[in-house]
Amino acid sequence: MESKIIIRKGVAGDAEQIIQHTKTVLQENPFVMGTTIEEFSVSVEEEREWINIHDEKGLLLVAEAEGQIIGLLNFKRSSHKKFSQNGTFSMSIQEKYTNNGIGSLLMNELLKWAKKDHKVEKIYLEVFANNDRAIHLYQKLGFLEEGRKKKHVK
Repeated sequence: MESKIIIRKGVAGDAEQIIQHTKTVLQENPFVMGTTIEEFSVSVEEEREWINIHDEKGLLLVAEAEGQIIGLLNFKRSSHKKFSQNGTFSMSIQEKYTNNGIGSLLMNELLKWAKKDHKVEKIYLEVFANNDRAIHLYQKLGFLEEGRKKKHVK
């Protein structure tokens, strides 16, 4: 990979690029994503609202190469009082940028942020069992498997 990668907080002005990034990832890796490209129809305004929610309820990070968003990590704390110390995240990286440490950069930034945010005690996620790259990264960072949902995905 030749271009420098920048990890930064996502802002409302990123909405169009985030939509395009999401469409790219959904087309490239349909077998490890929970949403299909046909289901993904979000307006720029809806995307801006989604981005802004992270300011108060979590964190949105983007990975940028040559001014283009090529990776995304979003983390949100639970809105339920009894679970408010927990948060879930998802991450996506465009295929041509995978296996270059971008996932680790995004995850390390999330973990660093979570250590400073005293409300966060547990970070969790769901990942498709066939997503070997993601599972390898999460295990490398110390995440533990807590269970599997059988016959959960069609």
